[in-house]
Amino acid sequence: MSKKSLRAALEQALLHGAAMSAALCTDVLMDAADDLQASLPEDGDDALIALVAEEREVAMLLIDKAGMRYRNEAALEQLRQMWRQHYAANVQTVLPLFVDDLHQGMLAVAGVQWVPAPPA
Repeated sequence: MSKKSLRAALEQALLHGAAMSAALCTDVLMDAADDLQASLPEDGDDALIALVAEEREVAMLLIDKAGMRYRNEAALEQLRQMWRQHYAANVQTVLPLFVDDLHQGMLAVAGVQWVPAPPA
């Protein structure tokens, strides 16, 4: 896939609610889940997200510190909760990095930090 089509597919999935691929999540991301989870403590992040894209299909996995694994839409919802009102801006920030990784044939992986809730 070209970088342009990768970005479009990721934007559709992450920003516009396009359906994600259960098969791609199971076949690719869940195979890497143990290794991804093992890297989480050494990075000091609150969670780790991994994405894969093939033929305009996108799949996402989010693993939190407790070892909970969220797939696709559940992962997206968990990420929205973590990033709160900064979700769209944060996605726009990491999209170019994800596109570069995916274009090189790698998984797109990033550590995630909780965004604190604003004071009441």
